[in-house]
Amino acid sequence: MASVVVESSNVAQLAQENSALKATVLHLETLVEKLHFQLAQLTRRQFGVSAEGFAQLGLWCLSETQIGEAPTIATTVVPAHARAKPVRRPLPDDLPREVIDVDLAAEQQACPCCGGARHVIGEDISEKLDVEPARLTVLQYRRKKYACRACAGEVQSAALPAQVIEQGLATPGLLAHVAVQKFCDHLPLARQEKIFNRQGIELARSTLTDWMLAIGHAVTPLVERMAALLKTTDLLASDDTPLPWQNGRTGKTTTARLWVWRGMIDEHKPLLVYQFTPDRSGAHAAAFLDGWQGYLQADAYAGYDCNFLDGKIIEVGCMAHARRRYFEIAKSAKTPGFAHDIVQRIGELYDIEREAKERALTPVERKQFRQERAPPLLTALKERLETHLPKVLPKGPLAEAIGYTLNHWRALNRYLDDGRLEIDNNAIERAIRPVAQGRNNWLFVASERGGQATAALYSLIESAKANGHNPYVYLRDVLTLLPMTKAKDIDALLPHIWQPRA
Repeated sequence: MASVVVESSNVAQLAQENSALKATVLHLETLVEKLHFQLAQLTRRQFGVSAEGFAQLGLWCLSETQIGEAPTIATTVVPAHARAKPVRRPLPDDLPREVIDVDLAAEQQACPCCGGARHVIGEDISEKLDVEPARLTVLQYRRKKYACRACAGEVQSAALPAQVIEQGLATPGLLAHVAVQKFCDHLPLARQEKIFNRQGIELARSTLTDWMLAIGHAVTPLVERMAALLKTTDLLASDDTPLPWQNGRTGKTTTARLWVWRGMIDEHKPLLVYQFTPDRSGAHAAAFLDGWQGYLQADAYAGYDCNFLDGKIIEVGCMAHARRRYFEIAKSAKTPGFAHDIVQRIGELYDIEREAKERALTPVERKQFRQERAPPLLTALKERLETHLPKVLPKGPLAEAIGYTLNHWRALNRYLDDGRLEIDNNAIERAIRPVAQGRNNWLFVASERGGQATAALYSLIESAKANGHNPYVYLRDVLTLLPMTKAKDIDALLPHIWQPRA
């Protein structure tokens, strides 16, 4: 009897050890899969192609055996693309032209056949583009002084035109030039300082910094008005990106955030408002959205979730975020498999969007077109994900990708509800890209005030670009007119309303 008890105890102990070993093996398999995935990602970032095209998945390098083992994927035949031969476009008519006459030498003007004089019958005109470094001009204001000789009263002279920076050296043109160089062309102020020095002008980086802080503060009423107009629409998109800054309170460089809010005014006029915050707390998004209701398209950041609780703000997901997870896995796969299949299925949804755009459908027509074509594809996609989920490691990259898609399924399908909505949030990601490019050059902002000025200037420059304006011409005009513009007339300077002066 005792031996039976001992044997039963041993079996229970072995079963417990076996269960623990299985859990350990599962954990290690998941860890190995994640490490392989991370290694492949890092290798591609260092040496691979960054584009997310399906052709980049490496399918062309597979052997016939591997292709035979892969699952059959439905394909679409795309006509071959014939690359057009580059053609030199004519230079703009408004550029100044310097005429350089080129004539035959005197001995060449005689006819080689009969020796008679040749006559001019026309001319060949060739145009070449030349460039000079930025030309600096000194604006010298001469104000006549008046006084009365009879009574020797006070002396008076005309007042200088109102300036954004009173008694400063910089004109609106110079201020706009420095701002566009930094926030549009990603040229740090330290490099601009060196460029000015090469032209014999000493402008310290601290002076340039003070200028950017001053004009950032000056244009804040414009940005606040833009934000107010955005909140009159019922469609907004949002994203954020890290922005290192030197925290004056702690003396350390910490990570702040630069948020961007995008909306359409009058359907075809976009506005972008950038917002600097010291951290990524969802309270900042909630403060901006306070009192607003409509569709909000964003990534799945949990900080937005509190805004969706009462139903006044409706979450719209981003299919590009979901697709990207499978694409990264497909890039790492040696043979086409499940992730390739999902990327292909999502591509069919994008084909519908592409066709709707090519046909220039109205929002009402696009909604109807989507609802006729997309639901069967989405249903099949969801079934495929749900069927495959139990077959993958619970915490592996593929399980996380499937979990993300299924957990946000309703938000990812929301674009079907309104023809004005987009399938993804790529427009807002394009608005974030200039910040990332600039950050790689100027590295950080030096203060919270600097972060707020950065956000204000990005708002004006990127909105001007989105509305088809030359950002330098726009900003120069705004900085010229702003000191003379009353608060009630400020809308005329907004990027979607402003028009260049003749």
